Amino acid sequence: MKAPRALLFFILLAALAATAVFLPIEKLMAAIQTWVIAHPSSAAIVVTASIVLGTLLLLPFSLMLMLSGLLFGLLKGFLVAWTAFLLASSAAFWIGQTFARPWIERKIQRNALFTAIDRAVQRKGFLVVLLTRLVMVIPYQLLNYSLGLTRVSFRDAVLATALGSIPPVFLFVYLGTTVSNIAAIMSGDVSLQQNELIIGAIALTFVVGLILLIVRVAGKTLKKELLADRH
Repeated sequence: MKAPRALLFFILLAALAATAVFLPIEKLMAAIQTWVIAHPSSAAIVVTASIVLGTLLLLPFSLMLMLSGLLFGLLKGFLVAWTAFLLASSAAFWIGQTFARPWIERKIQRNALFTAIDRAVQRKGFLVVLLTRLVMVIPYQLLNYSLGLTRVSFRDAVLATALGSIPPVFLFVYLGTTVSNIAAIMSGDVSLQQNELIIGAIALTFVVGLILLIVRVAGKTLKKELLADRH
């Protein structure tokens, strides 16, 4: 996740907030949030199932994770999104190992990066999977299926995914929690003092900056592992 991607996150966040203000979806979102409050368990199951299905169908998982933050808040939204993504990743790993294997092989057979990752996985399976989750050198959804072609064990793949997905999942869920707040400010429903705006901006910058730092360190480590395998 490089600096331009961080800029895209902010642009996406602003676009979603503007959409929430200027398009007639306020009543729909209010109705959904009312239902979520009235049926928290059912809502969690529905959102979890939606994220799992969407991830398996290669839909943009970032928007689904942000929706979890928007509906449930930071803590519960993260738990729902992280659990759903872990379930989807595990299912995709098994699918990639079994009946979808020929299709996945055709998709990545000429991908030099995956070939390098495959070789590195043979030496340090858990570490390499963990780093690829943090750095996102291959789209998450495709990586879920592709790991099924490698020699990494199911246990190592699941554990590495569980740890490595925490920063990106947290980031998208956090961005989702800010959408409704920004929309409320833009529409005039909520007014904040200057110091509150500054604190909010600092908090958002800190979260994004910290995750970018983690990703940068992970990227350097992954590069060393991939280069080491060539010698």
